[in-house]
Amino acid sequence: MIPAVNGVCTPGEGSFFLPQSIGIGLAGMEESCISAFLDRTGRTRSREEKLRLRIRRDEALAPEEYRMRITSEDIRIRAGSERGAIWALTTIVNKMRNNRIPCATIADQPKLRHRGLMVDCARHFFPAEEIKRIIEQIARAKMNVLHWHLADDQGWRIQSDRFPLLHETSGQYYTKEEIRDVVRFAGERGVEVIPEIDLPGHTLGILAAYPEHSCGGKPVRLADRGGIYKTILCAGKESTYGFLEELLGEVCELFPSEYFHIGGDEAPKSEWKTCPDCQKKKEELGLAGWEDLQGYFAGRVADLLKKYGKKPVCWNDLLQTKNVPEGMRCQYWTVEYAEQTAEFARRGGEWIYSDMFEIYFDYPYSMSPLKKVYETTPHFGKKPCGKDEGPVGMEACVWTEQIRESENLEERIFPRIYAVAELAWSGRGKYREFEKRIEDEVLRLRQDAIHVMPKERWNPGGKERREEAFAFLKAMGGTPDDAAWAESVEMPEPGKEFVYNMATKFFRPSDLPALMKMYRR
Repeated sequence: MIPAVNGVCTPGEGSFFLPQSIGIGLAGMEESCISAFLDRTGRTRSREEKLRLRIRRDEALAPEEYRMRITSEDIRIRAGSERGAIWALTTIVNKMRNNRIPCATIADQPKLRHRGLMVDCARHFFPAEEIKRIIEQIARAKMNVLHWHLADDQGWRIQSDRFPLLHETSGQYYTKEEIRDVVRFAGERGVEVIPEIDLPGHTLGILAAYPEHSCGGKPVRLADRGGIYKTILCAGKESTYGFLEELLGEVCELFPSEYFHIGGDEAPKSEWKTCPDCQKKKEELGLAGWEDLQGYFAGRVADLLKKYGKKPVCWNDLLQTKNVPEGMRCQYWTVEYAEQTAEFARRGGEWIYSDMFEIYFDYPYSMSPLKKVYETTPHFGKKPCGKDEGPVGMEACVWTEQIRESENLEERIFPRIYAVAELAWSGRGKYREFEKRIEDEVLRLRQDAIHVMPKERWNPGGKERREEAFAFLKAMGGTPDDAAWAESVEMPEPGKEFVYNMATKFFRPSDLPALMKMYRR
């Protein structure tokens, strides 16, 4: 079973047969906690049958903790919340074979609070049904967050009644009804959907529809490739914040999650530096640098979200500012700001581990093989986390600049996501034993028509590994083929730590001569 139990699992004698119609008793629990269980098993709840499945709330347990006793006569569950009950029922489904569940006594709870997957649907759009397919599978591994990246330079993917040009300009988008359905489906499976609207950078999806909210106000087009684009939201115009207040209010209505991701990464300041409004705002506030103006911008957005009952999350780029908004949760993805993240953690800030060199799944298996993912340990660059500096969670990310088809998206996720699921729930065990359990899981995934990377490619080696990694790196870097694109993109100069990690975590010493030759070209 994946993830392994993080506690005690004592086998018993015999098994429990799950009847087609089962009497279920709920003491202090909402009925929604059994919806996914009934869907997955094809069972119905009987009000007349003898109670064979009893679930009750136990306030002494942590919210996601459960205790379960399976006998040949019945199943009894105590859980700290509906989500704890969902994980207990998920365990039953995962252990069931031929309608029978082995008898056992189980005490289980997660190691980390946040166990997530980020899916980018802005660069390339994936239908709502595909998102639900992914949610179902990560929920079976007791992951509790889908971080949904819904807006970027390549598109805005949310229907907006207040600002319809957003979705009309982008073309492919989710209707409000589809989003509500995804959120409901996820909630029944214990998964919280956290939306991300990247601000103030990565916003051509907004500015292609409403260019007046940039510094220059000039028309721009949606990006048709990856990159870091210079045109971003203006931090100096008050109209920007009025626009965001209405827009975020409309989006927040769709997502009951207490968290809202505001991005904050890769926001070039070149236009701010020549913008009269941004210059004036910076001077009025007495800010020392342009990163602090972004801190002010983030604070304004955080205040708007607070109005709608949301807590902000940002990428760790935002930690460059001296005025990080109070209560901000940070997501560590880049070693460029490792020390700032460590200092943020030492001050008591909550952070999520998503190191791009370890658990970014847009990278092929040749660069982030399954074994490497499973052996990941949260750290700040080269420094391991101190006793009181650990993350509240782990989150794998899959960006889709180079992923266009659902089949490819699923192969990038499965089976690597199981490594993150187990690390976050119960911690690392022996890799070979873990791999053997994955083989059983793969059979089920294929029955569910999920595309899974073939086993021979989980940990590639030899010439195939190098060729795939080099081909991906070339495609990721790209080559500007027109002057307009070159003028609109700003490529940052990577620091030594970033270059070192790129060379040592994605490649091998034998690759370095060819790698240097490729970049000299």
